[in-house]
Amino acid sequence: MYHRMFATVLVAMLTVLSACGGGEDSTEPDSGQTTSMNDSLSGTTVAEDPEMVYASHVLVPFQGCMQAPADAMAREEALQLLGSVRDSIETGQVTFAEAASRHSSCPSSEEGGFLGGFMQGQMVPEFEDVAFNLEEGSISEVFETGYGYHIVYREPVVRASHILIAYQGAERSAATRTREEALELAEALKDSVWSGELAFDEAARRYSDCPSGQEGGDLGPFSRHVMTPAFEDAAFGIGVNDISDVTETPFGYHLIMRTE
Repeated sequence: MYHRMFATVLVAMLTVLSACGGGEDSTEPDSGQTTSMNDSLSGTTVAEDPEMVYASHVLVPFQGCMQAPADAMAREEALQLLGSVRDSIETGQVTFAEAASRHSSCPSSEEGGFLGGFMQGQMVPEFEDVAFNLEEGSISEVFETGYGYHIVYREPVVRASHILIAYQGAERSAATRTREEALELAEALKDSVWSGELAFDEAARRYSDCPSGQEGGDLGPFSRHVMTPAFEDAAFGIGVNDISDVTETPFGYHLIMRTE
């Protein structure tokens, strides 16, 4: 749900595993594994998969590795460079995304190194072993695959439910209510849910304009970089079992409850 640009990232990364060993898998994942925000609003919801990892990475190839560019640096030089890059991230001189944009030879560099979500069996074993054994929010040591040297950042994940109140003119909206009417309804639902008068999942089933409403608003787990900014800021900005204030995105007004 609300996975912005995820399909674009996947398409770019489908060649990356074969190209660098650290991107998405070399065959396209089933379409039901993850969806975009637009897809969810048009009738597809996120499939829950507790084995899915969200990660970003930096790839530095070296001479002799698979599909290395003609100007690839020597093995020792590549190792030294990526070690220095990792130190710069750890000391706060650059963000992981900045480092990936500057130094990674993977197409994911255009997304700050973000690979999206993947499950076991979709990556080369060396890459997968590192990614699945990292703590969320942690950066790996430099490691090698057949495609070069990598560092991986395992993205923190939350799980949330939401209620969407759409309005005329909102993206992918068939609603007839005005923006003002949508805000009024969203505020009324916020009061009812916050007071305990109405359970969040029941409010989602009754009022949400997102297909996830049929599941009580449950969106499944997601990391940063896959939602619209306002939505993910709200979801990551509240504690477990907390409910956000009314949040607006291009799709309408939302109430968000973080469940994990």
